[in-house]
Amino acid sequence: MTAGGASDEAPPVSRSASKRDAWRDERVAAEYEARRFATPLARLKHRRDAALVLALLRATPGVTHVLDCPAGTGRLLPDLRAAGYRAVGADVALEMLRAGRALRAERAPLVQADASRLPFPSAAFDAVVSLRFLFHLTPEERRRSLAEMRRVVRGGVVVGEVRYRWTLKHLGRWLRSRVGLPRRYRPSSGRTVLERELRSAGLELVHVRPLSRLFSDKALFLARPFREEGG
Repeated sequence: MTAGGASDEAPPVSRSASKRDAWRDERVAAEYEARRFATPLARLKHRRDAALVLALLRATPGVTHVLDCPAGTGRLLPDLRAAGYRAVGADVALEMLRAGRALRAERAPLVQADASRLPFPSAAFDAVVSLRFLFHLTPEERRRSLAEMRRVVRGGVVVGEVRYRWTLKHLGRWLRSRVGLPRRYRPSSGRTVLERELRSAGLELVHVRPLSRLFSDKALFLARPFREEGG
């Protein structure tokens, strides 16, 4: 048992199929950014996310080509390109990519692609960024997607987002679930589970950075292709 009173194992909870169906709805895709990022607080959260992603990428020498997967409406692509990266966006929902293209003048390359079967050659990028995605998957879905991300980076890094156990928001949700309050408890990973899942996909954990230990139960991680001892 760990903090929050739950096992460090995250149960195989997945909402990926229903999410994919929702994002392929043209109306949902067209309203996505207005619904999620129109308020001042939401825009502040976006700037925070972008700043943390860029900080992790800048900490890695030699990164120039970056894949954003899933890119959704491409909200991160202008930040990546403004920072000097050559960015490509990929998403399984063509409707989301089209909605994003209609919203901004950003003309980064966009590709319809499933994260578990990326249509790019091996070692095509220096880094892959994956926000608001991995925690929707089952462990096996996550392993397949991470393995594909590892395949397409040439000795670079993967920057991903997970629900992280060591945050006050996670603890608060767990406590509310214990006393029967309606805030639904959301399973999350500790460092041990994250390291094990990454290793099964050929990656090793380098950093974990909570988005906010008080106001968010999520964290960004930076991982790189696993290096065998003596290799």
